[in-house]
Amino acid sequence: MLPRFELYMPETLEEACRLKAKGALPVAGGTDVYVNMHGGKERPAALVDIKGVKELDGVSFSLEKGFEIGALTSHRRIEEWDKIKRYHYALFQGCSQVGSVQIRYRGTVGGNIMNGAPSADSCGPLLACGAEVVVAGPKGERVIPFEKFYTGFKKHDIAEDELLKRILLPVPPENSGTAYYKYTRRGAMDLALLGVSAYLELTEGRVDIARIALTTAATTPVRSYNAESVLAGNKLTDELIIKAAEAVAAEGKPRSSWRSSAEFRVRLLHDLTVTVLHEAAERAGKSFDEKSEPIPAKFYEGQLGLKSAGKEEHECKQSR
Repeated sequence: MLPRFELYMPETLEEACRLKAKGALPVAGGTDVYVNMHGGKERPAALVDIKGVKELDGVSFSLEKGFEIGALTSHRRIEEWDKIKRYHYALFQGCSQVGSVQIRYRGTVGGNIMNGAPSADSCGPLLACGAEVVVAGPKGERVIPFEKFYTGFKKHDIAEDELLKRILLPVPPENSGTAYYKYTRRGAMDLALLGVSAYLELTEGRVDIARIALTTAATTPVRSYNAESVLAGNKLTDELIIKAAEAVAAEGKPRSSWRSSAEFRVRLLHDLTVTVLHEAAERAGKSFDEKSEPIPAKFYEGQLGLKSAGKEEHECKQSR
């Protein structure tokens, strides 16, 4: 059973911020908050249900302004939005792998961000795709690069009287490609043992811009700046991809848990980076009309234990 608590349901952003400043815990989809309360991990005296705050809802897109995604936007809405698949396929991949379909209808992108879990499936793709977040409060709005929003484990650059309002994404050029790979112990409804996201812009095979983001590899979702510098300005070859993967593995700081050892996660960092960079590069070579098509993950001899895996297991992993 849930513990007793006061429930507030404001209809304006101003009222929601005021209640949050007084100590009420914001809740949108509630797929984490209510579970934690039921399990005794959280016992807030008051909740502020923000689903009725219209300023936090809605999505829009234009070639001039890019994407504006309200904090209350569900994962399912992103998963089914054809323009996300066209311009930011990695975000589609991330949001489409959050929990079950029922959870994706309920859970919100803003909630995934504010929950602060290092394994959040939407956060790595948002980092790789160059997102910004907008927070709002009594003093107005602030636009923050997403890479600077996390200040520590489950901590954010947000004041007690502010709320996450929306997420901004640019329109990338046609010579760009993105990819996200989530490695799990089972095929559905599981947290990522590790995740790697990549964004590439290529001109005649040369890397103009590279962004690589890691989930479950540190206390927050993080960028791998060392690996990005390895790639930038150079011709993208298999040898360069391996060097970037080695830089990612050296830069990530995953921890051991009952779900996986740190050593295994470091190996995953290397191998998944190879996979997502190949996928992002292949997508960068396609037209916008073709970018929304899935590209089967390619694995290589020695990756993820495939060298000793049987044919059936190998094909199963390739189809993920």
